[in-house]
Amino acid sequence: MPSTPPSIDEKEVQQMLWQFVQRTQDYVVLLLDSAGTITWANEGAGVVLGASADELRGMNFSHFFTEADIKNGIPDHELEVALTSGSASDDRWMERMDHSRFWASGMAVYLGGDCEGCAYLKLFRDLTVVRMQLETDRKRRRSAVQAADNMSGAIAVLAHELRNPLAGIALATDLLDSRIPEEVDVARPMSGLNENLKLASRLIDDLLQHSRITAARFRLDRSPCTLRDLLTSSAQIAQRQVGQENRNVHVLVPKAEIEMHIDGMRMQQVFVNLIANALRYTPNPGRIWVTGTVEGLEVVTRVTDEGRGIAPEQLSHLFDLFTDSRVKGTKLGLGLGLAVVKKTVELHGGSVQAKSEGRGKGSQFVVRFPAHE
Repeated sequence: MPSTPPSIDEKEVQQMLWQFVQRTQDYVVLLLDSAGTITWANEGAGVVLGASADELRGMNFSHFFTEADIKNGIPDHELEVALTSGSASDDRWMERMDHSRFWASGMAVYLGGDCEGCAYLKLFRDLTVVRMQLETDRKRRRSAVQAADNMSGAIAVLAHELRNPLAGIALATDLLDSRIPEEVDVARPMSGLNENLKLASRLIDDLLQHSRITAARFRLDRSPCTLRDLLTSSAQIAQRQVGQENRNVHVLVPKAEIEMHIDGMRMQQVFVNLIANALRYTPNPGRIWVTGTVEGLEVVTRVTDEGRGIAPEQLSHLFDLFTDSRVKGTKLGLGLGLAVVKKTVELHGGSVQAKSEGRGKGSQFVVRFPAHE
């Protein structure tokens, strides 16, 4: 029989966690007051940021953000999101005391107003090596996308070429049907021939639709727009689309305008699709957040809901073209919607990712794309 695990006193657990937080050198752990001033720092902060805990105490945590992020109000926005929704995920370039840059991945958590000097906890780690590897992988992915585009072009040409003989076959079938004497029983073979012609036509139409989606990258109509206008208008359109105009969608963006040069109409379709899905699959009083910010050179948006969630085995197939829409209780939509979302974002040089802890636990769609070409 398995042995009963020893009971551990809660105070011992708290003491062990406290020792870990103090001594870990892989993670930066900062306590902040309501204004973002550092009131405590662990040993890891000294290793990563290049300053002792005493030197860090009294500094504002915005000191370690890049000049561009400070200008765009990113530090205040991060605390605002944490205050509103409980936490704010954050992946961006930051600066050490000597102004050297590193890629930080972490989050800010709102702790409440009961403890003076510890309104927020800021936790992050240096993942520069991982970031550089991702950049390498992204370049390889772009090459693969180009190869897929070339293949799609060949499919489009093939589909168009196939339509010509099919049209001739259809015409010949009609002529035969009209000229064969009535006493000759050809109803069954003629019916089978017509059904197969229709099937072939549908398959060709599907191929053409696939090629049009892929070829959309050559028809992007880029123009200046702001992230605030894009997300706000998308939320309003999504609410009307699903008949939930009175439903509250929390749109959170930095106070400083984030300027972009994108195909506004196509990207609006992306966010209308994602927000409409969140509305459809999140019964009242479940909440929906649409947050947008800048991380490095990328615009990063997150559409988060408290709805039905997505089963783990479906996450990897969620954006596949022609995914079976008969799967119930998921966000698979019509089988083309999320595939078009993925393709549109990729045409802008970005990516989209779906996250969920499982059925009934909500979901999050993270969209990343460059603000400018």
